Amino acid sequence: MTSILSIVALQILVSVFLILWTRASVRRFLGSDEEISRVRREIGALIIELDSSADRNVTVLEDRLSALKDLLAEADKRIAVLGQERTRRLPDDTVYDRLGRATEPKQIPVVEPLVPFIRFSEKPLPIEEPFADKVVSLSRRGFSSDIIAARLGVTMTEVDLVLSMERERDARSKE
Repeated sequence: MTSILSIVALQILVSVFLILWTRASVRRFLGSDEEISRVRREIGALIIELDSSADRNVTVLEDRLSALKDLLAEADKRIAVLGQERTRRLPDDTVYDRLGRATEPKQIPVVEPLVPFIRFSEKPLPIEEPFADKVVSLSRRGFSSDIIAARLGVTMTEVDLVLSMERERDARSKE
């Protein structure tokens, strides 16, 4: 039991020593009371700035929350109007039923189209000339590899590769 008490007492002494040493180090580091007051002023200014920033953020959140509440109220109104319209239309069906329609509710069969609906665009996508054809065309017009590469936005190696493949294709076709 005494060993536990001695360990606890030793820990307390070490803790007190560390606290006093840290406090003295901080005072030495900061220098005079003038430095400490300057640091306190800066920290106070930071706290005030953070407080105003938090207030702005809270105001923005409150504005968004009120806008969301307004949107929810509008949606609720539209749902209520839709419900009223629905109940108003139901009696129309019963009147028709009294006039001679079948009393069974009308069931509309669900039919899927055999061919899916295809809609053509008013502005079809332009068909772009293949890259190799562009390179060969520019080469035949007398442009050098570096100019072709700059014009098409590719490297000279790609242009040279296409041109060499085209030369081999021409050589094979002549044989």
